[in-house]
Amino acid sequence: MSLFNRVRTRDPAKIHNFIEQLCIELDDQLGDDLESIVLYGSFARSGKLESENEVANLLIVLKTVSYETLDQIAGPIKNIGQKIPLGTMVLTREDLHSSCDVFPIKFHDMQLYHQVLAGDDVFSDLKISDNHLRLRCEQQLKNLMLRMRADYLRYNQSNRTLYDSLIDANRNLLRDMNACLIVASGIAPEDDEDLPEAFGEVFNLDTDIVNEIRVLSKKQKPLTMEELKLQFGRLMKLVDDSALAIDMVEVSW
Repeated sequence: MSLFNRVRTRDPAKIHNFIEQLCIELDDQLGDDLESIVLYGSFARSGKLESENEVANLLIVLKTVSYETLDQIAGPIKNIGQKIPLGTMVLTREDLHSSCDVFPIKFHDMQLYHQVLAGDDVFSDLKISDNHLRLRCEQQLKNLMLRMRADYLRYNQSNRTLYDSLIDANRNLLRDMNACLIVASGIAPEDDEDLPEAFGEVFNLDTDIVNEIRVLSKKQKPLTMEELKLQFGRLMKLVDDSALAIDMVEVSW
């Protein structure tokens, strides 16, 4: 029974140690086929897992990807994945460059916040079109808008589930704010806490609700259903207004 009760550690120092161990094993297994190992996401940015659902994200870049190379790395990844919350993405360098139009926000965020653990910095020469980024920003915001409306219809009588949806939507909006600021002004604050104010100034929007929800999530303060609905409504309006604002942004290429 101990196998099924094993809890993966969330201690940052232990996560770093296990990732270092994995990098050594992957290098041993792959040799010249390994181009790069990159840590990205919130763990790369803040040095910790910021929520229960987050994992340490690794990008593994190979010269070629086949079932043989995947077989080589499957064992070490599964082994470390039993010890820490771990997410892996396996690409070739060609995959990375040819997918910038499909995943511009994701790759842009990875380009801004990553740590090279082995091999080359594959993001150093990555080109992401501002136009692709703007279109994806609008799509992300409108997807979030639709998801929030659907969640409210489904969970408007469930305090706990609606609260979880609110926290998740706020986290997603912060991610999208970063990309929207890059499109509109070319820069974004390094600290997430400064994002709402900068976003509000550039797009002339009231973004106070974002930090209010961030404080709420840290304190785990219980809300009445009426208070929760009010917060949800304010965030939903901000998402709607943000989608309209990014739709009006013009980019040069």
